[in-house]
Amino acid sequence: MNIPVYIASAAAWIPSAESAAEAVAAGIYPADDNATNRIPCLPVATDEVSVPDMGAIAGRKALDRAADVVGGRVDLILHASIYHQGRDHHWNSAPYIQRELGITDAFALNLEGMSNGGMAAIDLAMARLEAGRGTSALVTTADRFCPPGFDRWRGSYGIVFGDGATAMVLSTTGGFARIHAITSATDASLEPLHRGTAPFTNAYGVVADENLRTPKKSYLEEVGTESVLRRAEETLMSAISEVLGRTGNKLDDFARILLPNMGHGMMEAQFFKPLDIPAERTLWNWGRYAGHLGAGDLTAAVARLVEKKEVGPGDLVLLVGTGGGYSVTVAVLEIESVPEWPETTTDFALPADVTP
Repeated sequence: MNIPVYIASAAAWIPSAESAAEAVAAGIYPADDNATNRIPCLPVATDEVSVPDMGAIAGRKALDRAADVVGGRVDLILHASIYHQGRDHHWNSAPYIQRELGITDAFALNLEGMSNGGMAAIDLAMARLEAGRGTSALVTTADRFCPPGFDRWRGSYGIVFGDGATAMVLSTTGGFARIHAITSATDASLEPLHRGTAPFTNAYGVVADENLRTPKKSYLEEVGTESVLRRAEETLMSAISEVLGRTGNKLDDFARILLPNMGHGMMEAQFFKPLDIPAERTLWNWGRYAGHLGAGDLTAAVARLVEKKEVGPGDLVLLVGTGGGYSVTVAVLEIESVPEWPETTTDFALPADVTP
């Protein structure tokens, strides 16, 4: 019998946001994209905090919140990201985060699962804990989507990118939510969507204004949008069906269904319509202000639910993560208690022209 695994804490570090309307006025964000995405602002980090330090900040907050459960013990650290972590090569940021947090006995590793990296890390950490190879794990994410390498406003179709870091502590000794089931799946037929047709390169290097539109455009022209949406939906629904089959639940049983933070048009096509759910059952009304936080959308959403007490004991929460590759991770949580966290880590300063 597998050992039960709980979420002991979740936290985020999110900087002040910049206005989408001002980005449109400055000519760096197409007005049509702004209208379709319905995302009024994006959090933008400054040079004052490095990306790995962002991860350490979120990790420290999560560990502080979990102190009564795990104390100072952490057996595993997994750090997920989708963009530059401060060094081009021959360096991992997970051991840096471990050292900054003063953790001496953990195994630390980076994961590159693109937008699903954070959720995939939870799956991998849970498997290790269920097998008895430790009693606690820290999963962190951190990304900053800045020039010259990436254009946060125009870098992809239907997604705009916000800066931020997240952290979650898993434990076998207790927590505020139990993870009843988790599963991950990959449809590798969709791998070309993020690769495109350009030849492979032989070395690292920053490409000015690197974007995801070029590879996506070439693949969509080859196979058609409907083919991509159909295969993505099949993978999504298969993973959801598997995890719900293991818990005996149906979608109507969940108080909240947490999803990635994408533009409204993409949310409708990839999630709201296939799942037949309104935006109000998700955290879209918060996530639209944060934008896509790289690999950290779902952890930030969990922290938000608890910080704002939008769930209560006995509530079920479904987590759905997706990422390039094409990968999906789905988890079923049951809220057992709602901790009193005096500070909110998912609140961040909005620009003057934006009101929630």
